[in-house]
Amino acid sequence: MRGRQAAWSNPRLQKLAQSFVPVADEVWFLHNRKGPECDFFRSFCEEGHYGGRQKPTSTRQGIYCAAPSGVFLASVNSTDPKRLEAMLTQALERWRELPEAERYMKDPPKAGATDRFRTDSRYPANGLVLRVYTRDLPRKNPKHRGWRAKAWNEDFAWFTADEARTFVPTRREVGARRTIDAQLAGRLARCHLVDNVFGQTRPFRKGEIKTAELTSRIERIEGTQVHVVFEGETHAAAEGSWNMGGLRFEKKKMTRGYKARLRGTAVFDTATKRFTSFELVVVGDRWGGTQYNARDDDLEPAAMGVVFVLAGDSASDRVAPAHYWSY
Repeated sequence: MRGRQAAWSNPRLQKLAQSFVPVADEVWFLHNRKGPECDFFRSFCEEGHYGGRQKPTSTRQGIYCAAPSGVFLASVNSTDPKRLEAMLTQALERWRELPEAERYMKDPPKAGATDRFRTDSRYPANGLVLRVYTRDLPRKNPKHRGWRAKAWNEDFAWFTADEARTFVPTRREVGARRTIDAQLAGRLARCHLVDNVFGQTRPFRKGEIKTAELTSRIERIEGTQVHVVFEGETHAAAEGSWNMGGLRFEKKKMTRGYKARLRGTAVFDTATKRFTSFELVVVGDRWGGTQYNARDDDLEPAAMGVVFVLAGDSASDRVAPAHYWSY
């Protein structure tokens, strides 16, 4: 999201991007696992900006331009519009200079064995899929300018069909209540109520969840439509030393956390056993930072909001949660 807001909203970059076929994937898997797409990425990534580097990390993260044949064109790891424009321009120039015979693969990729597990294969088609939006809330004395002043991030939350039904009281009558399973409420607090507004962050551990409570109540019933309201509270806090400042690896001892209240509404259709609407709003204070969430200069408590809304069923709605591995 940082790239979209800080760079790819730039009209010049959008025009240049029309000459490319964009593809996004998880870089660690591409760099370390087996499979046609992994082999293809490794065929050119070592010619890029991190080629050969092993310290401070061996990451190959960034934006790469390559011909369909695998011929490297250009790369960069930046959200600076000027640097991205220069990189895309260079890639186009090299593409135009590339002989036709070197532009495309002579043979289609072989199917080949793969040891790569794709998280999107676990998409809960009959369950509950939510888009998760995170952003800072207005302050009396705004601390940030530029893209950070309006920054927001997006993630997804997944629940299986069985898990989704537990958000609705079992007794189908107005006023009926249900306490959401502690494991599911805890998952929300650990994996989704995190400070990723400016960048990546780590989930909380189970032992770092002080409070994770969420209850549902049936407000009214209209035919097969059960209208539910939610309320709850959450408090997560972690103490320790974390690397701050991106790749500088400067450990800083601190406490990070998020304490908030939850309110929401949803409509569950008893005929299809699916939610037709779902909105959950979370408001509270966050504090501290992690290595890649860019809070180095903003560690004191400040208001942050999180919103969960029902996702669609398009390809763009099938992205796995960022912290799926912590589910």
